[in-house]
Amino acid sequence: MELDDLRRRWQQPAAASEPTLTHQKLEAMLASQPDTPLSEMTRHARREQRLVLMVIIFNVANFTNLSRRHFQGNTLVLLDVVVALMILFISWYAYRQRKIIRQLQVGDGSTYGHIRQSIRQLRTLMRNKGYGGMAFLTTIVLTVVYSQQAVILANLRAGTIDWVPTLALALALVALIVGLLYHERWQQQQRYGRYLDQLEATLRELETVER
Repeated sequence: MELDDLRRRWQQPAAASEPTLTHQKLEAMLASQPDTPLSEMTRHARREQRLVLMVIIFNVANFTNLSRRHFQGNTLVLLDVVVALMILFISWYAYRQRKIIRQLQVGDGSTYGHIRQSIRQLRTLMRNKGYGGMAFLTTIVLTVVYSQQAVILANLRAGTIDWVPTLALALALVALIVGLLYHERWQQQQRYGRYLDQLEATLRELETVER
């Protein structure tokens, strides 16, 4: 009996030290200190939002002027609606992003479910941003095609369309859109995804230790 009690006393501190150290690691990752995952994501979010604001201010007016020169009627209205919806989407994305990051800041590292939920929400938001960018670019292309439908139909009837350069231009446009979306996805991974991966890896360590 005494030998069993001694063995239990010897094993208890060692078993309790591991989750404590891992828990401290998680708390350090969520701290608002330089070079922590949370502070890095916050820094990237602020920089990204400032950049988006500058793009909106300097390019929306130019885009509107160009569209009014080259488009008219329903096409012009459709372009204005698409741009307005995109600005609303970007504003909503920036608001949700900052709110979710603040949720991680509120956590003290002990509410693991809260942390997992915030990570899932941020990953879902990143995917929605990609879908929104794809929808915006596709809508712009379809709107331009719609604005030129009379010319396109006339050329089709007359048989004057040179299909080789037309198909090459279409493929180049598709490749450009895919490249932009891939680059945006890669940037999101560098800015946020890798830090979320670190948090999830630490949570898995905690689950393994606490079993």
